[in-house]
Amino acid sequence: MYFVSVTRLRVRSVWFLPRFFMANEASVKSIIKIDGFIAGKELIDKGLTFWTVTLWESDQAMKYFRNNDPHKTDMRNLPHWCNEASYAHWLQEGDNIPGWPDLYQKFITELKITKVKHPSPNQVAKQYPALKWTKTGRPFKKQA
Repeated sequence: MYFVSVTRLRVRSVWFLPRFFMANEASVKSIIKIDGFIAGKELIDKGLTFWTVTLWESDQAMKYFRNNDPHKTDMRNLPHWCNEASYAHWLQEGDNIPGWPDLYQKFITELKITKVKHPSPNQVAKQYPALKWTKTGRPFKKQA
């Protein structure tokens, strides 16, 4: 079984984008070096909404990444930068990453909310619109 982690973040202002992008790039550079990371991809959707999906050998591998820098330090800024933040985790049998429409459907049924300082109505209601732009993504793979 493989551990899947999906995050959805909506940046609340273009003013936060430069620091958000820098933090994201640092995390991507870090994640591809982590033992237990298999593959991942990210997507920029409509309305400054950012999706990431990662596939892991175990939840412990994902937690190692989550609980260490640069991700750990960058997460401290998330409540200020974002007005929507959620994640979902599940186990799956295959080591392939599902397509975005399938990921969205599973995410909606499994989502958990991350606290933000200025929650949007969608965040409060736990209701997020379906993905609009599915071609604005990039994959990232384990570094050899």
